[in-house]
Amino acid sequence: MQTYIIPAEEGTPLDRVYSISITIRTFKGRRNVEAHVFRCDPDLAEAASYDWNTLVGPPMDPANPGDVEDVKRTLLETFTAEERDAVVSYLSRRYGSRLECITACPVELPIPLGVTPLSSITPGKTLGFIRFENVTDYPLPFAVRGFYDLTQHDPLDRQGGEEQA
Repeated sequence: MQTYIIPAEEGTPLDRVYSISITIRTFKGRRNVEAHVFRCDPDLAEAASYDWNTLVGPPMDPANPGDVEDVKRTLLETFTAEERDAVVSYLSRRYGSRLECITACPVELPIPLGVTPLSSITPGKTLGFIRFENVTDYPLPFAVRGFYDLTQHDPLDRQGGEEQA
């Protein structure tokens, strides 16, 4: 398993900027499934201390500008450097044999209007969440989930081996 941690640039206005993704070797009949790991229980009071004038960017689509609250929730789903390290360590220890890689990198600021927070996506037949916080002996003091979209990944071939959960 490879681990890639890309530091934030010097002068980043806050520490809560890290996104994490994992690539799972086999998952639900698919190969190399990418899951975007996020905080699903952010402290909304934390948002009051941020300078949102510098953190919210122009809309991705001016015809559908979106909502500032979605930008706030998106940012609060990211991790601080300390949280990032704890999540990477947990995922490495618990799931290292099942993962191809873990990537942690800073999000680009400002975050454009029109983004969708991962926690607001409705699961369905091919979209879903890995609820890490429900796993026995989950050690982190905050809840973490992983969002996946199975349509983005190749199915396992019939001769390619067993599926791992």
